Amino acid sequence: MANQSQSNAAGNGSGLPRVLIADDSRIVRASLVQHLKDRFDIREVTDGEAAWQAILDSSIRVVISDLTMPKVDGYELLNRVRSSKVQRIRELPIVIISGEDETADRERAAGIGATDFIRKGVGASELITRMEVLVRLSSTREALAESQASLESSRTVDTDTELLNLPFFDKQVEKLVSYARRNLSDVAVICVRIELSLPNSDTWDGESDQRIKLVGRAIAASIRLEDLGTRSDKYEFCVATPSSGLSGVLRFAARLRKVLENAETAGPGVEVWTCIGVATLSEELRRNAEELRALAQKRAEKAQQNRSRRIILGAGDSDAGSVEPQPVEGSMDINLALALIRAGRAAEVVPHLPRLLQQVAPLLKLVRQQRELQAQPTAAEGGPHDDLQAVPR
Repeated sequence: MANQSQSNAAGNGSGLPRVLIADDSRIVRASLVQHLKDRFDIREVTDGEAAWQAILDSSIRVVISDLTMPKVDGYELLNRVRSSKVQRIRELPIVIISGEDETADRERAAGIGATDFIRKGVGASELITRMEVLVRLSSTREALAESQASLESSRTVDTDTELLNLPFFDKQVEKLVSYARRNLSDVAVICVRIELSLPNSDTWDGESDQRIKLVGRAIAASIRLEDLGTRSDKYEFCVATPSSGLSGVLRFAARLRKVLENAETAGPGVEVWTCIGVATLSEELRRNAEELRALAQKRAEKAQQNRSRRIILGAGDSDAGSVEPQPVEGSMDINLALALIRAGRAAEVVPHLPRLLQQVAPLLKLVRQQRELQAQPTAAEGGPHDDLQAVPR
């Protein structure tokens, strides 16, 4: 039936290389299938349009096509394949079926991009040999494309941290900046400077660097698909994110801080401290990606120099532009507060005391109830609550 496609193997479960045959002649298709069926998985279509749709099947290694077919002829099929934006399709080997006296047709097809030609009535041995050569060619091209993609990926991603390399990060942030300018939206760059507190002084060579790589992987796992991250210095990371407002950026920065500081991000027993600076495109629309990152880095460095847990941000480089924000929900918990106090950094806990008190309020209430129970007359004294049991200490 016209436009109907069929396969001599279910899917590609046969493990054989797949060849697509496009010809409106049932006799021609049957002859080719008879020659190839033992060495190849065959898919058949009856016109060029069906062939074009079938080529979307990435398992097809070679196409055998007639030139005169209904709907879309072989010339148009060649044009579509060779002008495809998909490299696999564009480089697909296409073999044209032609007659002995069709020299002009072969020359025209060769000019469009035909890979090879076979005569109608070609012998089995010659056909199989040609198909095997073209299948190897197709497989080699595909392997080369995969290698190139892998190489390109290795140039853009730091395998140690799973974050982008810095030059590629800047390039991608520049795209975010351009998009934000066109759509009157915003982009924020969050710079996080890291300090590690190792459990003892007997560290092994390269330990700090290995632990910083773990921090980088924690950042890579914490950011969203639309965000970009990079290791911008030995102990520094930058994250770029589309911004819908300063409060959202602050929550994002606080969440990063909580992830890095409240868990064993750098390994068991290693404390991680963060100093954070934020820069947004809306502060100065003329800034490019590198300038935006440099400003965030400068603010993070300032936070580190001042030994401040402030998230430094603002509309400029002056102190007035780096106003300490209100504590962001989730940026401090009891365990982190106690760790800071033990480390002699109690001043960093002070801005968060109201929220910390809210967190411990249920515990304080239980303590008061326990004391009240202990203050009541005991059973030996014959008080009114002889049967009341105290809450275990």
